[in-house]
Amino acid sequence: MAGIGFQLERMVRNGGVGGFIGATLDGAVLSSGPWVLTICAVLLLQNWIVRHGIADAGTIQTVMVYAFSGSVVIASPFALVGVRVASDRMFESNPAAIPGILTLALCGATLVAVVTGHFLFGVLAGHGAALALFGTAILVLLTQISVTGPFLTAMKRPWPILLSYAAGIVGAAIIFWCLAPATPIEVLRVVAAALALTLVLLLAVFAAEFPAPSSPDQAIWEKAAPALHVGLAGLMNAFALWVDKWMLWFAADSTKPLGLLRVNPIYDQASFAGLLTLIPGLSLMLFLAETQLERAFAVLVECCTGTSKLSRIESAREDVIAAVLRSLRLLIVAQIVIATVCWVLAPEIFRVLGFDPRGIFAFRFTVIGVIFHIAAIYCGVVLAYFDLFGRVVMVWTAFFIGSVAATLVVWPMGFAGYGWGYLAGALAAAVTGLALVGTASVHIVYLLFVGNNPSVVGNRRYLV
Repeated sequence: MAGIGFQLERMVRNGGVGGFIGATLDGAVLSSGPWVLTICAVLLLQNWIVRHGIADAGTIQTVMVYAFSGSVVIASPFALVGVRVASDRMFESNPAAIPGILTLALCGATLVAVVTGHFLFGVLAGHGAALALFGTAILVLLTQISVTGPFLTAMKRPWPILLSYAAGIVGAAIIFWCLAPATPIEVLRVVAAALALTLVLLLAVFAAEFPAPSSPDQAIWEKAAPALHVGLAGLMNAFALWVDKWMLWFAADSTKPLGLLRVNPIYDQASFAGLLTLIPGLSLMLFLAETQLERAFAVLVECCTGTSKLSRIESAREDVIAAVLRSLRLLIVAQIVIATVCWVLAPEIFRVLGFDPRGIFAFRFTVIGVIFHIAAIYCGVVLAYFDLFGRVVMVWTAFFIGSVAATLVVWPMGFAGYGWGYLAGALAAAVTGLALVGTASVHIVYLLFVGNNPSVVGNRRYLV
């Protein structure tokens, strides 16, 4: 999202209170728009299935759950490494190399997605060739969309992403209206067609932005190797978010609606609803990071690379710390307010959405966990600004370990313990992140000059 902050800051400066609200809404669209549209599409699909009484609806829901979770895990490392290398090439004024970078990222992610889809829907599901084909197609298409989208976002083209998502939803709605699919296979076929339309539109926008032919070369591999730690951070982030869901697919309340594939309807619904409360925090975070933190850190870097006195550098470092603390305080307060409202209104929310009331426990624990999760994410953003991705990996590793340990501890409690794993993992990540950001902020001047300087410590900086 580099560069978006200048636009948001200009809106705030020129528009007063209205400008602040407008900038926040603009940040919401840019940071969470695709996620919101995806959620809307899933809810519309679920509503359509219920209203039309599709037989064996559990098959559709199971395929979608596994496809979404698998695509997030598979796409994360490829997308982050690819975008990092592409951003470096843009900085070097070499946009002709970017199509080749996207091609390599898509090829790698697609290969993994095809193998994973065949194993999940062809082997474990055991429900015929048609389901294996369309289930794998949905997983592959979701993975490719998740890889392509961040490239357009990084190239400051977020709006075409939203339009592509909207076009896919509208296309699916038209097909559902005209053809009225009546079996799970027919529904999955329509979903795959809508995802294919979205992907084609995204690639068309990318091709218009970068018309040079794709030509992968050895230089791309050489550039990608130092960025693998960024991909590892993304992979651990995905694992940390999903591990407790995967574990609870084998809990006592879980079901096997499709061959050997398991889901936990109680926790899956509650976790899905609870994680939606991340959206306001992510939107606010984009605004704060791309204005206050970006400006303060840019001044510090300018002081360190110029001829500033040590006293001026120390003053800039203190401004960075102040910006981090102000933003973190505002994020946490805002998320506490959201969590409090959701805790109180949980029974009504579940009644309106038609969810299993046994998931209210998990929903409440999840919205509390989101408070710590948003703090952990912001700590990861700060560490990314400092180019300390080794520490970002540590934050999400703490999340993963904490989530696994707590889920095992509360396992005997049944549905009353759902959500504790996520809450504990988020708390562990937040504490770890705050500790790492604190030590990095104190020593950031040393890190910029020596400790994290590639010309001084080489590849050892990835372990800092």
